[in-house]
Order: sequence, then structure tokens, then C-alpha cells
Amino acid sequence: MEKKSQCIHAEQSCFSGLGELSSKANLNGVSKGLTSLVTEDAHCQECKVPGRNLWLCLHSKCYLILCGEANKDHSSDHFQDYNNHCLHLNLNTFRIWCYQCEAEMFPLNNEPAISQNLLTLFSKENTFDQLMRQKCETQGTINYYFPFDIQQQFITWLQFIYSGIVGLQNLGNTCYLNAALQALSNVPPMTKYFLECLPLTDRDKDKRTSLAKAYRNLIQNVWSEHPPSSIAPTSVLYAVKLVFQMFRGFQQHDSQEFLRCFMDQLHEELKEPIFDAQEPEGVRENSLSDDESEQSETESYLTCDSGVSDDEGSSQSCSNATYHSGSRKRTRSSSDSEFSDALDRSPSPRNTSVEGTASSSVKFRSIVSDAFDGQILSSVECLTCNLISNRLETFQDLSLPIPSRDQLYVIHQSVQQTPSQGEEQGWMSWMWSYLWGWFWGPSGRLQDCLSAFFSADELKGDNMYSCEKCKKLRNGIKFSMIEVLPEVLTIHLKRFRHEPLFSSKISSHISFPIRGLDMKPWLTRDCSSKITTYDLVAVIVHHGTAGGGHYTCYALNEPSSQWMEFDDSLARPVTVDTVANCQAYVLFYQKRRTNEMEDFRRHITNLTQQELEAQSNGGLLQFYISSKWFCKFKSFAEPGPIHNQDFLCPHGGVQPLKIERLEEVCSPVSAVVWEALHTRFGGGPACNRLFRCPICQQKQEVMDKRRREELDTFLELQRDFQNEKSSVPIYAIAMNWFRKWESFVKNRDSALPGPVENLPITILRNGNRLLRPSSDFAQLSAALWHLFHSHYGGGPEVIIRS
Repeated sequence: MEKKSQCIHAEQSCFSGLGELSSKANLNGVSKGLTSLVTEDAHCQECKVPGRNLWLCLHSKCYLILCGEANKDHSSDHFQDYNNHCLHLNLNTFRIWCYQCEAEMFPLNNEPAISQNLLTLFSKENTFDQLMRQKCETQGTINYYFPFDIQQQFITWLQFIYSGIVGLQNLGNTCYLNAALQALSNVPPMTKYFLECLPLTDRDKDKRTSLAKAYRNLIQNVWSEHPPSSIAPTSVLYAVKLVFQMFRGFQQHDSQEFLRCFMDQLHEELKEPIFDAQEPEGVRENSLSDDESEQSETESYLTCDSGVSDDEGSSQSCSNATYHSGSRKRTRSSSDSEFSDALDRSPSPRNTSVEGTASSSVKFRSIVSDAFDGQILSSVECLTCNLISNRLETFQDLSLPIPSRDQLYVIHQSVQQTPSQGEEQGWMSWMWSYLWGWFWGPSGRLQDCLSAFFSADELKGDNMYSCEKCKKLRNGIKFSMIEVLPEVLTIHLKRFRHEPLFSSKISSHISFPIRGLDMKPWLTRDCSSKITTYDLVAVIVHHGTAGGGHYTCYALNEPSSQWMEFDDSLARPVTVDTVANCQAYVLFYQKRRTNEMEDFRRHITNLTQQELEAQSNGGLLQFYISSKWFCKFKSFAEPGPIHNQDFLCPHGGVQPLKIERLEEVCSPVSAVVWEALHTRFGGGPACNRLFRCPICQQKQEVMDKRRREELDTFLELQRDFQNEKSSVPIYAIAMNWFRKWESFVKNRDSALPGPVENLPITILRNGNRLLRPSSDFAQLSAALWHLFHSHYGGGPEVIIRS
């Protein structure tokens, strides 16, 4: 049972004044006392007696460090002299004692609740954080230093002081979900978006069940001021099960497979069309530029990885659920080379034209694509005519194989080693790697996996290349390099091998840098990314075998700069060495934030503050910037060009669906701030006038009328179909396409569903297209089929019964 207290002296004596502490030039109490404690030189400020059993007076104008009963008890004497200085903090156990109540005060369970100002005392700028980190790094994990009850108090304090340290309850073999959610929760760009950009989509209120809304609520609870020690992610799990049948029930699942499905669905719910003649960075269409010696290759020579296993059923379930217009569609094929199928090369989700809109193509973007999408340039060179065919594709993660001992030897001999090993590999990590190599052979590095993936692959024998210039099969060389680096680089290590008769797990230790992963060796010469160095923010770990196991997550809590282990409902601090020695499965790296970028952010903050203070003397013009881009500016290392197309239409006006939410979708800035941001990042368009676009409003009204007419006609024909005799002809429609049409007519999606896509539910047999057994389809009457086909075309026509 949790202990509670009813101390009424907290606000009266100290916590109401803690806000003054950060602005004081003289920090005698906290700064001197805790600094001396870190250096093992703590002493009473009255009698100079050293020792660990010291007390810190928490009065807002005091902060003296005094000895306890083991010495001259200056702490009690101090209270006798100043009765309102009643709350004292023990600097060894971090417990609080109230002399007035003559009892311990529990800040998390006190009535009345204490003020949020307590956070100021233990902010990461103060030495309390240094104390925690030194104790962890010098003694190993915190378990080795504190007794268990003190450890629990420490963790409780940590959870109270910093946001984001919350466990997730296991709801029945859901550790795969908990580990993935904890990793994403500690990816700053994602969390910043869900905490600040509350209006998810224009159709948010129309969605009865929304994964994005469920995840938003979870993030808000995890990062609230005083969250519980653990939260049940019930709403997220329910929303996932509604979309993906494969996650229904209580079976074990792969965390990386869940992660891909989860991210795809988030993108689908959050995507918004971008209307722009010029393609800004991050919204680049999947097109190729032809050089004199280069030619576009139309054949699908690239190999795509299913991401988790060779289980076609599970992969297909995930794919079918997200395969629609503007989706992050994935293609899959097999490969003869183990190293050539290591990338999930998904065609860009933003290059799909939408019928009924402007003549220019409509592209889609979301926080998922902005943060996680990169681009790879894959090339094939014909060894006969030397023609180089290029193909630029979008990837969300890199799925890398783990080299064997023989393959490691080849890599080390043929590939020049990357000098960057990371900047935070302590002696414990080095010793672990040395012992591992001594007993179990050489351990690989993450750089080895990357070198293996990006190495050239010969195309010969059964895997020859069909050269478009030679018009025949030729020997070739396939190679790929990164054209655009993502803000968050997700790397999946392929630890599981799935054979027809059995599955196995590769338990080899792969060392990876905590800081300083340099991607320069694998970039094209024309790579647009200026920042190429990444720092680790989270890692998903799998414990066990291929037949069953458990997932945990290590993540860097940004407010405290402390590495945490999340094991379902348990959250505890760990050292950097503990993270470096784990058996990584999925790694999350974020681009390193430069000091120059941080200085520019502070410059913008100061400009904004100056404009607010001198508003009467400010400029005559006020500009508006997308709130979503402004959120990227705060959390991205490279936010990219300003994209006001989030709320502006192609004609310069505000999009009809967003005119009523101007305060949410755009932020007003002064002309000075706009000029500073636009000079540095470019983009736009500039907006200093907000008005409803009459052209888009008329188009919106026409589209709404079409939705109503199609929906009314469908409901009428559906009622007739239900009342007809059983002998009427029955047609089949693919549910994937029908869901897209349903989202359109219910105004959940602005894009038309496109032509009917019945091909996935058919199978070719003896030259005839027949209904595929166990496929996802619905039965229609002839009238309903003709309704869809007359409006959208497509096919093929599938008759279940004539």
C-alpha cells in the first residue's frame, strides 16, 4: 500500500517560493550542498561536520545544509529557531521530514497536493541530476548502490521530477506493443507533435475510433505533470486491433512488425494533401531525373524486405490494411542474396494524384513521413553497355542482416572501416566486447551491418539484369546509397530467420554507438542532408528465442538526460554501459542538434519576446506560420523549408476545413521573426492575410454534394439488395477499396478512392479470374457494382453467382 501524508506546510514554508531559486545568484543551499555531496565532501554549514546523514532546509529563502541526530542535530535547532522552516530533505535518502507534523511527507501522495514549482528545485540544470548520474555511472546500475526500498524512493522521485517516466501495463502478451510505444514516446519530434499539435486531422471529430487520437491521449497522460507510475494502453491496443486483425487475441507478436503497421496507420490518419508547384524538402515526388549517362529503369529490379519474417499471412494482413491511395504501400519480393533484401523500400506515400483536384499532382505528408522518411538512390550498372539505371525510393527504416563470422572477415578485408565508433563507449563496453570475442568469436558492429547492406551486389546467373538498352539479360552490378537522411533513423537488425520447417534467432552481439553514428560513408555526393551524425534515443531489445520471448525498451528521457529501462509497468534508470551491452533489435537514432541551431532557436525566442514587450513600437505587418512547421522547428535538427501549405490552399487562401481553426493551425509572428526564419530556411509561401478562398470553398461544396449523393444512392441500393430474392446475381468488391470509398463518402478522407481494385481478391486459373479463397471482400448486387464502376472504373469484374 502506498504511503500517504497530510502535511499542510508544504506551500506555506517552501514550495511556493521555489521559483525564485533559479534566478538567484547565490545558490548556497542547493548548489553548494549538492555539489559537495557529489564530490563526497558534504558537511554541515553550521559545524562543518562531514557526513552523509545531512539535511537540506527547503524553505524558499534558506536552503541550508545541516547535520542530523547522528552529530549535533543542527537541523532540529534550525527548526526551533525558525518554526516556519519545518520541511527538511535528507540528502542521502531524498526523503522529506516535516518537523511541524512530526512525520514524513510524501510529495506524490500528499493532501493537499504540492505545487508544480517543486520541479524547479530538481531541474536538470541543477546538481541533483549530476548526483544521480554520478552514482549510477560509478556504481553500475542503481541497484548496486541503493537498498531496494531506497531505490524505489529514488525512482519515485525521478518520476515525480521528470515527465515521461511511466510504465505501460501488460494487457496479455503485449510487451511487443509496450516496447514500441515507449521507444516512440522518447523520440522528441513525435512526442512534441502530439503534445502541441492537438488537432490531428480535419475529420478528427468524425472518427469514432482513431489510433491517432488514442495515441495522442496516451502521450498526454505519460507526459503530464503528475502521471501514475504505470498506465494501461488499452485504447491504443483496441484501436490497433480494429484495424489489424493479426493483432487480435493474445498471441505473441513481433515488435518491429507492430511498429511498421502502427506507423503506417498513423500516417494514414494524419496525412494531409500538399498543393505546391515546387516540391519542398520532405515532400519530394518519387520521380527520377535523367542525366546524359543515366536512364530511368521501369522494371522492379529492387528487392524489398517484408521486415520481420517470411510469414506471408502476417505480412499480408498488415499490408492489406494500409494499401490505399496515398498510403505507405510496400512491395515484397525474394532475393538470392542475404544482404540485398535488407531494406524496406516503400514507394513514396506522397506521389499519388488525386482525381478531381488541381491539375498538379497532390502529395501527402504527416509527422510520420516528416520524421522517419528518407530516400535511397538504388542503381544498376550494365557491365556490357555501362548504362546506369537509377531508382529513387522512400524508406521508413533500414532492415539490416547480421553478418556471420565469415562474412565479417570479408567485410573487414574489403570495406574500409568507418572511423566513427561513437563517442560514448566506456571501458565496460570495451571489456564486454573483448570477452565476448574471446569466448564466442568476433562480434559485429552496426557499421559492419551498414557496410554489408550498402556494398555492391553482382547480378549474374539466375539473377541477371534485364538491360533496357541491350534489350536482353546482362550481367550487372547493383548498389545503393542514401540520397536523403531522415530526421529519425530507424534501424532494424534481422535477428530472426524463418525457414519452412523451423525458425531461429541470431543472438550475436552487435555493438552500436550511443553517440556519433556518422552516416557519411553511405551517402550520395548530392545528398541534401547537412547533418549526418546521429545520437541514439531509444532501442528495443528482445529477450528469448524465436519461439517466444519478451520485449523491453531502453530510452533516453530527454528532460533528465537519463537512460531508462522500460519493462512493461516497470521503469528504472540504467547506465550508458547497460544500454551499450544490450542485444539490440530496433534502434532509433535522431540527428544531432548543433549548437548553432540551438543558438538560433534562442535568437528567435528573444526576438519574439522583444516584439511582445514592445508591441506598440512593432512593425506594421504580421505574418503567419504553420503551427506544425513551428513544432518541427522546436524539435528537429533540420526542420526543412517552411511549409505553410498545411493551412493555405494553392490560391493563397485558407483551406475551407481550417478556416474555423486558425488559432490552432497557424501562429502569428512579427515581420522581423518571419524574415529571420525565411532567410534561414526558405519555403513559404509568405502569408500576412487570412481569408476564406472562394474557389476552394466552391470545390468543397461540390465534393460534399457528391459525397451525399453517392452515400444516399448506396444506402438505397443496399436496402434493395437486402430485400431481393436469393437468385439475383452477386458481385464481389475488395474491402480494401471499399474502405477507401467509405472514408471518402463519410468525409474522413479528402481524396477520392480511385479506380476499383479487385485484383487482390482474384486468382488466375485457366485464363479466368476467379475469387481468391479466404480473401477480404464484400458481396454486392449488380446495381451496386455498376454504381461503383460507373463512377470510378477499374476492376476486374468478379461475379460470385450469375
